[in-house]
Amino acid sequence: MFVYGLLSGSGTDLSNQILPRIWKYMKNSLQVALFVTVIATSFGLLASITLWRVNFWGRKLMQVLVLMPLISPPFVGTVAFIMLFGKRGLITHSLLGLEISPYGFHGIVTMQSIGLATLAYLLISSAIRKTDVSPEEAARNLGAPEKKVFLTITLPLMIPEITVAAMLVFLTSMADFATPIIIGGAYQTLASDLYIQITGLYNVQMASITGIFLFIPCFAAFFIQRHYSGKNLVYSQYVSPERIEYQQVKPVVKFMLLGLSSLFVIFVVFQYAFIVIGAFTEHWGYNYAFSLRHLENILSKNLASFVNSVKLAVTVGFISSLLGVLLAYIIKTKDYPLTRQLDLVVTLPAATPGILLGIGYLVTFRYPLLGIGKYVLPGFEPVILLGTGIIIYLICIYRYIYIGMKAGYALMEHVNPNLELAAINLGASERRVFFDIMFPLLKPAFNTAFLKNFTSTMTTLGAIVFLLLPKNKVAVQQIFQIMTSSEIGAAAMMALLLSLLSLVFLAAFQLLLNYEEIFKRLREGRQWVSSLRK
Repeated sequence: MFVYGLLSGSGTDLSNQILPRIWKYMKNSLQVALFVTVIATSFGLLASITLWRVNFWGRKLMQVLVLMPLISPPFVGTVAFIMLFGKRGLITHSLLGLEISPYGFHGIVTMQSIGLATLAYLLISSAIRKTDVSPEEAARNLGAPEKKVFLTITLPLMIPEITVAAMLVFLTSMADFATPIIIGGAYQTLASDLYIQITGLYNVQMASITGIFLFIPCFAAFFIQRHYSGKNLVYSQYVSPERIEYQQVKPVVKFMLLGLSSLFVIFVVFQYAFIVIGAFTEHWGYNYAFSLRHLENILSKNLASFVNSVKLAVTVGFISSLLGVLLAYIIKTKDYPLTRQLDLVVTLPAATPGILLGIGYLVTFRYPLLGIGKYVLPGFEPVILLGTGIIIYLICIYRYIYIGMKAGYALMEHVNPNLELAAINLGASERRVFFDIMFPLLKPAFNTAFLKNFTSTMTTLGAIVFLLLPKNKVAVQQIFQIMTSSEIGAAAMMALLLSLLSLVFLAAFQLLLNYEEIFKRLREGRQWVSSLRK
């Protein structure tokens, strides 16, 4: 993509007007990303501790509600924020009589923090559920206060997950172009400017230069996290097979944890209630009468886009998660050549705006030899992948491999490397060591990656928007097109159906992976009922 932009035409002059403009958007991007990283990671950490280590009524329900931002298209959530909290919002204007503008820096930070706090929660909670708690119990038995136990034992064991979550939140915020475009107003970022350069001005060269400046802080964050994660590691001797809760929590601490976590969940519920309300509303903002008109219109049309979305999400979710976990194991445990370079290449999509990655694939597969043929083999036919559905699967798999790899890294920080060496010394082959020992330990990372990758693929648009054809269109593309034509109700209904599809398939996936535990609980329930009858 960059080579194509820089070598095409007469070149782009970095004049005194261009550099200040790029620097302005760079400062905006960094300001947003830093605020979002602190807020989202903090809420993800608080939610992980609250929902998995503190016992309270309604915990299971909150564990489900906190994942709501994953199952709906992100730009629908942004429009929901405008409709509920904007100048003519249902809550701010109709109920409270306030004139508050949701556009600008605070709107971008709010929307990104809501969605990315869920990503941080997924990464941190995947390990906190399996971390060995015996050191904590030993410290308590020796008389250590709960504060000291948390600061000296619990928190150091969680540092790998926290740093990985913070890095991915920062990279995702830097690469987000949709939220600033919809709700940023005059406050734009490098990623949104890059999108405008490509789609509005058709200036690929300028977009390439903007992308280079966008990569600088993203690469810096990547190398800082990788350098820090390799120092002062704290291993636990065992991986806890059960979710063990705190036995005693001070009322004040419990109240603060529940209060902050509940505030986040309530905000998410209120925001995403727009999808349900708008789907069954005659005309949002004017006529709030109940109506099934939008559902009837969608069901009467071709539902192929929903089928394409499910096929794409299931395939990409499974393959990218499995490859990511496998790469994490190989890079962390094997001394193969170019492993660090492979780590960097796989992580690049996290720092790359999806629209830029999509344009790169479009340009690359227009010419023979992955784009090089444009310059050395003029006149040859383009690579046949362009215009097919395969290229969409390839770009999505490559885009989301890093999720499984980073989740695998975080979990492997807790696994004593001597465990694998002991199995090899006892005669186990590398294949058996991986499938019998390492992969079961990495199962939470695979589950987390599949959950994130499946839902992300179901709602992704930027990376594939220029690669889609009518024969392989997806539901989120239709939602975006409907929303740009101001059909809020129809877009909300499609988003609701897409979210329900995601929930159904995620539930089936969890049932498939945890069927033994589920059947065990069912048997225990039957035995309990039988004992009551006796």
